[in-house]
Amino acid sequence: MRGDNIYYLEISISFKKGKSYIKRNTWAVSKQTTAQDIMKKDPTTMFMLNAFAYGNKYKSAKQLVITKIISRKIIGKSVV
Repeated sequence: MRGDNIYYLEISISFKKGKSYIKRNTWAVSKQTTAQDIMKKDPTTMFMLNAFAYGNKYKSAKQLVITKIISRKIIGKSVV
């Protein structure tokens, strides 16, 4: 069985909360390797990052951008 690689990524994100922009470093697990691919093709990872940045109770507009991937490590292969 041949599948895609699954990566552990250390990423830098930027999000707007109130009137200020906040930058944080965090982690994510994804099959995508670039920041643009994660934002377009991986809704599960983006949901996790939104929950990390804003929490469950935040009701205003949410703007989250992955600014850069700091490191990438292969942790496995997908079944499909």
